[in-house]
Amino acid sequence: MIYEDLKPGMLVRIAPDHESGYGGRTGHVIRVGTIELLSGGTIIGAIVDIDEGGLFAVEAEDLEPVDPDRTPPGWAELDI
Repeated sequence: MIYEDLKPGMLVRIAPDHESGYGGRTGHVIRVGTIELLSGGTIIGAIVDIDEGGLFAVEAEDLEPVDPDRTPPGWAELDI
C-alpha cells in the first residue's frame, strides 16, 4: 500500500507472509508516520490495532486496504 493512502481509523490487512507472525489479520490504523522501534530501527508505515492484546508497527508496503462492508460469509467483527 502507498504510505500517503494510509489514514487513522482505516481498516487494513497485514500481508500474509509478514515477519511478525500476524500476517493475514485485519486491524485498524491508529497512527501513521515514521515509527521508532524498540530495537533501534525506524519504519515508515502505521501502528495497527488487531484487537489481540497489542499494537503492531507495520511498514506501508505490508498493508492492504479492506472494505469494511465485505467480510466473508459467516464472519462478523465483535469486541469481547
